[in-house]
Amino acid sequence: MASTKLPWDYPRLHRAFLDRFETLSPHLKRIARYALSDPSRFALQTVAEISQGCSVQPSTVVRFAKTFGFSGFSDLQNVFRLRLIEGSESYREQVHEHRGRLGDVSGNDPAAILHEFASASVLAIERLKETFDADMLRTAAAMMNNAAAIYLVGQQRAFPVAACLAYSLIELECRCHLLDPAIGALSRQVVTVTADELLIVIGLDELPDTVLEAVSDAHERGVPVLAVADSEVSRLARDSGLCFVLRDAEVHRIAPLAPHIVLVQSLVIALEALRYGQSPSVIQREAVG
Repeated sequence: MASTKLPWDYPRLHRAFLDRFETLSPHLKRIARYALSDPSRFALQTVAEISQGCSVQPSTVVRFAKTFGFSGFSDLQNVFRLRLIEGSESYREQVHEHRGRLGDVSGNDPAAILHEFASASVLAIERLKETFDADMLRTAAAMMNNAAAIYLVGQQRAFPVAACLAYSLIELECRCHLLDPAIGALSRQVVTVTADELLIVIGLDELPDTVLEAVSDAHERGVPVLAVADSEVSRLARDSGLCFVLRDAEVHRIAPLAPHIVLVQSLVIALEALRYGQSPSVIQREAVG
């Protein structure tokens, strides 16, 4: 069947990538992950640029398109380009603008650096507001409320986010444990989590295979797993009962953590409201009073 007759649009193609991801070869998975991580970039790059970005041969990029029923790569890319044309100024385009302005700022002007990086953080938070699912927030709050204890995993760049969540949960008098590699292998600590407890994993960087395998094992044992990841096709997203996907605003090698902090603090506020059967504003007024 000719690809031009296929009723592809970006949402349907996006869903097809997710549904078929586990059946793809490792090289094709790499291309799918690359496409989903930045659709605007994928819409504009050449086959050579994409193959270089994915560390695969150009012929593999063409084979990827044919795997989804397209006659060639250009037909597949047209779906991504149509998304770019039909939408308003894309989030990624705005991120690129901020990156350019931040790159132009002189190191002798720290105020300008702060202004541009803060603006990029605001952009990332606005993106979170536009894309988050209210039902997911309610479900996550219920998962935390129902847990006998909560165990948190967050390494490297994710550690401050996990620490913020742990601090807020302890303030709410929840039984909360921030797993620490300093007291032993994280994978061995994850094994101790039971089915009446909750495992929260924040994976903003690639987690070690041993940790991912321990999380997968916990999921298979019936342990509720709540995750924050940067890709819908990450192993962490697959092995969790509920996963929030937040992609980084790539304005600098130091990506803004603002949206992740907003997310975990919102989870705690939603939990507090659920626990006490009140709106967050009522709770806040009582705390102030």
